[in-house]
Amino acid sequence: MATDIRHQPENGYYSEPTQPSPTENLSRRSPMRLQRSLSSIETWGFGLSGHIAWVTIAPPMYAALGPNAIFVWLPAVLLGVILNLQVKRLGEHWPEMSGGTPNYITRLLRNYPSLGRYAAFAYFLSWVVYPSVNAIVITDLIQANLEPLGIPCPRTILIVGFTLIAYIVAFSGTRALGILHAFFVFPAIGFLLVFGIQGMGWLALSPESPGLFPSSWPTLTFVDWAKWSCFAIYATCACETASSFVADSRRPSETLRFLNLAAALIVPIFLANSWVLMRLATTEGLGEDSFKNLLAAAVPFWGPSASLIVTLLLASSCFLACATAVSNSPRMLYQLALDGYVAPVFAIVSRRGVLQPGLIFCVLINLIALLWIDITRLLVIGSVGFVVMLMSLNLGLWLRRGSPEVRWPWLALGFLMFDGVVLLVGGLAWSREDVLIGFLFPGVVFVVDAAIRRIPFAPFHPEWWIQCYRQQRKSLIPDFVAFQVVVVILLISSAATVGWLFGIPLEANSSLASNLLVVLVLSITFVGVAVACWTSLPQVVLMDEAREGAEQLFTIALDAIVVLDGKGVIRQTNPAAESLFGIDITRLIGSYLNKLLPGLAAHPDQWLSRSEHTLNLPDGNSRILEVAISNRFSQQASLSNQDLQEYVAIVRDITDRKQAQEALQKANEELEIKVEERTSELTHTVQQLQNEIEERQRVEANLRAMQNQIVVQEKLASLGSLTAGIAHEIRNPLNFVNNFSELSAELTEELFEKIENQAERLDPETSDDIAELLTDLTANLKKINQHGQRADKIVGNMLLHSRGQSGHWEATDLNSLLAEYINLAYHGMRAKEAAFNITIETDYDNDIGEVEVVPQDIGRVFLNIISNACYATYKKKQEMGSAFSPLLDVRTRNLGDAIEIRIRDNGSGIKPEVLDKIFNPFFTTKPPAEGTGLGLSISQDVIVQQHRGELKVETEVGKYTEFIITLPQKIAEIKELKK
Repeated sequence: MATDIRHQPENGYYSEPTQPSPTENLSRRSPMRLQRSLSSIETWGFGLSGHIAWVTIAPPMYAALGPNAIFVWLPAVLLGVILNLQVKRLGEHWPEMSGGTPNYITRLLRNYPSLGRYAAFAYFLSWVVYPSVNAIVITDLIQANLEPLGIPCPRTILIVGFTLIAYIVAFSGTRALGILHAFFVFPAIGFLLVFGIQGMGWLALSPESPGLFPSSWPTLTFVDWAKWSCFAIYATCACETASSFVADSRRPSETLRFLNLAAALIVPIFLANSWVLMRLATTEGLGEDSFKNLLAAAVPFWGPSASLIVTLLLASSCFLACATAVSNSPRMLYQLALDGYVAPVFAIVSRRGVLQPGLIFCVLINLIALLWIDITRLLVIGSVGFVVMLMSLNLGLWLRRGSPEVRWPWLALGFLMFDGVVLLVGGLAWSREDVLIGFLFPGVVFVVDAAIRRIPFAPFHPEWWIQCYRQQRKSLIPDFVAFQVVVVILLISSAATVGWLFGIPLEANSSLASNLLVVLVLSITFVGVAVACWTSLPQVVLMDEAREGAEQLFTIALDAIVVLDGKGVIRQTNPAAESLFGIDITRLIGSYLNKLLPGLAAHPDQWLSRSEHTLNLPDGNSRILEVAISNRFSQQASLSNQDLQEYVAIVRDITDRKQAQEALQKANEELEIKVEERTSELTHTVQQLQNEIEERQRVEANLRAMQNQIVVQEKLASLGSLTAGIAHEIRNPLNFVNNFSELSAELTEELFEKIENQAERLDPETSDDIAELLTDLTANLKKINQHGQRADKIVGNMLLHSRGQSGHWEATDLNSLLAEYINLAYHGMRAKEAAFNITIETDYDNDIGEVEVVPQDIGRVFLNIISNACYATYKKKQEMGSAFSPLLDVRTRNLGDAIEIRIRDNGSGIKPEVLDKIFNPFFTTKPPAEGTGLGLSISQDVIVQQHRGELKVETEVGKYTEFIITLPQKIAEIKELKK
């Protein structure tokens, strides 16, 4: 089922239908949704992480290419600027989406879901390995500062620790990480801008400058250009990360507008800073070390402060990039889960907005990535995924050209080919093995996702997480102040201890001490925030939620709530109290409650816990109030200091309740009087009902008499039709008798004449003639006798059917009975319409034998149904003419415990609107003079009520009608029931 979710953001664009989403119901039902909790400043901070990546990418690129690095940055910067502006348009079109670019790709490639999903996984993996890359960079920075002092560096521990530190903060909520991120990212961006602007100024104006332009340019091969373009694109196109947090932003339009500024900052940071690095980091032996290259470039214009600032830039860039990666990577999975591209478990959000399943998955990938412990390999794998994502994005933009969310589709087509060349040439130039891993890594995510969907492991399914969140305790720590003090002491003690341990060996080198101090401060800051997030912050949040809940209940309460001091003076109240007492809150505060309600004693200690009082209002009306007093807030207040005692009084207006009680009592009294009156009325009514019942019984008796009369009339009408048929049938044999009687008389006379004339001279020939005449006479007399018997039998059947009373139960040959009544019905129809003719097909089951029935009544049923069949075929013959041949098909079958009789005609069938009414008494489709509508009603009574059988009908309009009669074999039981 495709989902059509449409939104109308500020620019008026509408989103288009999303990819079919198996988890859309989850996203609609689940109360744990990603909340808009981030301010614009916090989302801007996340959007600047890509710019800071310059400090880790630029030095190795310059070390490899020298001044030619600028030619790698130029197209990459153009690509990054265009991408930011395009992503901004996509965000305006789909403002509800989290995760940014990869999720926009799945929408653009909704007709190619597998490709869109692959591209999203590739982008996800290019970001998710970034914490490992930055952990290695900052570990190298520490190692570079410790080596001159002869202090060993615990490299593995530091790499793992710096990889996990941002995740520790992220597991407590994005808000804390966003605030921490914004606190450090803006100074870092400021230093980057100062580095580029001041460095360019120094190169252009300082007399010590080596010159703004280099004196010579080394040769740049196409392979080297493509090789480093992979990394350059990785950096410049990662500056659109603000789009990942649009769904979290309180002001999504402001977050999207920041992409314009992010695009503008790409130019000075990546071009100006690269130019400064190219012209000033010329000292031999710098290699690919970011710290050494940046320090060499900054010393000419920053002087002694350069080491500290460069350390701050490198350390902050690593920490900030890690923070961004651990924040936007789970959001990609979250949106992919909502759109149905990954397992639904990744759409689960905690009540504080933590995407715990996604974070755990990202941690596992980072730990796997640490097995390489090689920045180049990780960057190659990440850049391959990133370029694959860009190619898919540009393909989607080209395919959706003409849509309002697409800018510059022809540029997208050009960038698609550009990215393809960079990936093919540059990626293979690094390492075919790493490129292959980069291509296959998204496929591994496909496999893992399929396993998560199918393996019946509880944490792989949303229900387990929802249950865990519901069961989490929300209680505060009993002594939270002491707990906070302990946490602060531990943090300060740990920082002092670490500083002391590093301070002794660093006394001789103040520069290295400052550098390590920067790293130490940033590390302790992140650790401190992590500890606070996992300890103090949840308690503060719970207290804040409890306070907000209490204030909301206090404000919206329908009852008046007043807080009193030990003397009974009102110190705080809610809006309901102002309405109840009819006094402004400013005047109400400071008043004595017992002055407003004189029924209260002088001191609150003497008040009852619950009491009722009368309040006289200024307008002359009065209200009845119920006052409930709670215990004191200050349990340790002494009687000598009454000001420390506080009470809470809940005042409820019960005037309506009292009036309702009085009205109820009065109503009960009136009800008792009315009950007596109604009792006498009911007695009279009962007598009337009895009279009506007697009258109804008389009417029913009259109706039954009329019904019997109608039945008799129906029988007489049927008898008249039958009599006409029998008279017609008798006429033929009687004519035959008459004709042969005359002929026999003539032959007899001739015989007598011959006998008289030739009595004396008979010869043999004459004797033969006499013998022949006598033979013919004998044959004629036999035929006369045969047809006379036939006429007698027809008359007998007529007389039998004309009887109105029901016959007796007796063993009957149903096949013979059917044959007789087929003959009667056929000739009855012929009596009405001499031209009528019909083909009769019979298939009798000889295994039926004799069955106990009432033959006269069963015969009436056969006659009614067969007559209707003849009538139906006759009407259809009139409509269709010679093209139609009437057919009657009669079959019997022994079912073992029952006998089945099927009577089928090929008439016009029974219409659906008529089918449900055919067994109703007096219902008929024949003209008024041709039927009363009782035939099928009586037939149903005979079969169902009398013989305990079934009478069903099957029909198809224009083709046939078939009545199916089922008679049970257990006639003995039926007889007993009839008795």
